[in-house]
Amino acid sequence: MENPGNQSPLPAPPPKAEGNRSKKAISYYPLFELGIEFAFILALPLIGGVYLGKWLDSKYGTKFIVVIGILLALGLSSFMIYRKIKELDSRLRGNDK
Repeated sequence: MENPGNQSPLPAPPPKAEGNRSKKAISYYPLFELGIEFAFILALPLIGGVYLGKWLDSKYGTKFIVVIGILLALGLSSFMIYRKIKELDSRLRGNDK
């Protein structure tokens, strides 16, 4: 069966409702940005602590400095995330500093 008059075999899409234009579009970019920032806040000190600890372990012939580096990196990351959350909370409540 051929398609007479170059008409599409698919039904036409429904007309757009006028009420949808008043709704605000949700942007997920700030959440994506926040997730990436938290990932870097966790990863960079951890990687630095591991490499610095391994280097010091090889220099001094020990095996515990890498553990200390990891614990210090996790403590630093936790503090930085805490500060970021306080900053975001302050901004969301309207107490910009």
